[in-house]
Amino acid sequence: MDAMGNGPLAMIGAVTPDGVLLHTLIGLSFGLLLFLVASGFTLTFGLARFVNLSHGATFLVAAHVAAEVDRSVDVFAVAVVAAVATGIVVALAVFGLARVRWQAITADPTRQVLFTFGCLLVIADLVRNRWNGIPLSVLLPDGLDGSFHIGDTSFPIYRVFAMGAAVTVAIALWWLQEHTRFGAMVRAGADDREQLEALGIRTDMLFLAVFALAGGLAGLAGGLGVPLLGASVGQEFSMLILALVAVVVGGLGSLKGAFIASVLVGLVDAYGKAWLPTFASFSIMALVVAVLAIRPAGLVNRLAGAR
Repeated sequence: MDAMGNGPLAMIGAVTPDGVLLHTLIGLSFGLLLFLVASGFTLTFGLARFVNLSHGATFLVAAHVAAEVDRSVDVFAVAVVAAVATGIVVALAVFGLARVRWQAITADPTRQVLFTFGCLLVIADLVRNRWNGIPLSVLLPDGLDGSFHIGDTSFPIYRVFAMGAAVTVAIALWWLQEHTRFGAMVRAGADDREQLEALGIRTDMLFLAVFALAGGLAGLAGGLGVPLLGASVGQEFSMLILALVAVVVGGLGSLKGAFIASVLVGLVDAYGKAWLPTFASFSIMALVVAVLAIRPAGLVNRLAGAR
């Protein structure tokens, strides 16, 4: 066999229909999980124009709490609820710190980045200290620990469950944003915050609710994701980077864009790791470059009025 036969082209040639389906499902399951993190990020930015880089650390803490609670009570549903509650608490703690100097922090994007990145580092160090930096894992919950066959391979039932849960949340978020008073206020605040304040709406309480929602979504991602991804220091960066990619590709401030982009990122990640492992990281960045070259504002960007 020639030299090229051992390279990436050989991997591409080895693609089979069963393999494509398997890695498509893997990519979808991870992409939908990523959407839970990216949706909270884009909601916070869309309303408050707040670049919350500590969002990755929220996922990290929630995953660790879910793992510990699951080991203590051995009820996975309780562990997920604990993860959601933890995500809300962490997000509100960051919001509370930011509120001390809200005008100064929000007036300059650089200050937002430095402040929230500092929060991420502090939270990650606290997690490392609390759990001694030891990776944690969780057994698949009873009833969801089986698998079904795809050709000669198998696919975990739990991944299907996680996909269903994420899609359900996505639908609920769409309904919340498009068909409730809260959603109308969030959309109005994203488009014209001053006009919203002129109508007597307390934007500080609206910000509080959105931060809590964003934290809960990151916590849910941590709780649902821990049986698949485990909980380990370093996830705060990996999840943050991928969530940022999804938000940038999808379009700042757009839930629809975050959903589409998260699925794309998940698929590109799965295909890249399966068939082009040498270029797996490059494939994600290639997606960013390709999309932004065609649509600089992202696939869907409410803030810029792009469609």
